[in-house]
Amino acid sequence: NSIHASVTHELADAKRRLTEFDGAILVQRLEPKTVHRSQFANRIEDEYKTPEFRQLKLEIENAGGNVQPIKVRPVTGSHAVLDGQAPQYEIAYGHRRNQACLELGIHVNAIIDESLSDADLFEAMDRENRGRKNLSAWEQGCAYRDAIAKGLYPSERRLAERLGANPSDVNRSIQLAKLPKDVIAAFSSPLDLQVRWQKPLTDALQRDPEGVLSRARSLVKNRGSFTPAQVLEQLIGRVEAVNAATEIVVDGKPAGTLRVDSKGRVIIEIPPRALPVGKHKALLKLLSEFLVSK
Repeated sequence: NSIHASVTHELADAKRRLTEFDGAILVQRLEPKTVHRSQFANRIEDEYKTPEFRQLKLEIENAGGNVQPIKVRPVTGSHAVLDGQAPQYEIAYGHRRNQACLELGIHVNAIIDESLSDADLFEAMDRENRGRKNLSAWEQGCAYRDAIAKGLYPSERRLAERLGANPSDVNRSIQLAKLPKDVIAAFSSPLDLQVRWQKPLTDALQRDPEGVLSRARSLVKNRGSFTPAQVLEQLIGRVEAVNAATEIVVDGKPAGTLRVDSKGRVIIEIPPRALPVGKHKALLKLLSEFLVSK
């Protein structure tokens, strides 16, 4: 009858529409606070202070959410539910996008994959990062080092094979991540480290470990006063230690700084409030007479 035919048609149409989703990946909207860094997370907090992250956050805000979804897996065991609230998830990739959504107070679009093993998660993270914003040399080295330490791969060569990476690059990155903490701390941020600096730093440590570490500890006290390249030059002893900025004090109040750069140039910095425009000529005359007299 007509009713039976109509029902049969509707069922057939429903089945047809369901097959359109067969194998498709469904994106869900999650609360960012329920999504946590993976134990294999390879982005460090400094990443969230960069101009690139601020730009990404702005793009997500303008779009009303992350157009490219992140990928997560459910957390199992005792930490699966936090304070009796929503299920918890671990990020496979998309740490920066999740952080941006968290700071913006909006939901994060995510793909939930319940079948990801630890190795699958790590490899998905590595592929995604290389396809987007590459990790810094330091972050990459730490990621490789930790993956081997946690037993995901038996050796550097096996890790390189699985990730399709150059074994030499993997080794250099790992050696960079193994540099002493004092050496890393000498730089304004670990993100400043370049993989090509691994060999000169390692060679210097083998040749004069006490000297390198002593210079590193001195640089830590003046972190931010020098460019990454200047820090490297001083650490390896290629140039003498550069003097940190010395404060110029007038009537007990800071009035500027004086420092010497890696090429021996004297640089004086004076804020506008301490040197009105009307006194510029007088300062130039004083400097001219002083330099000539020497």
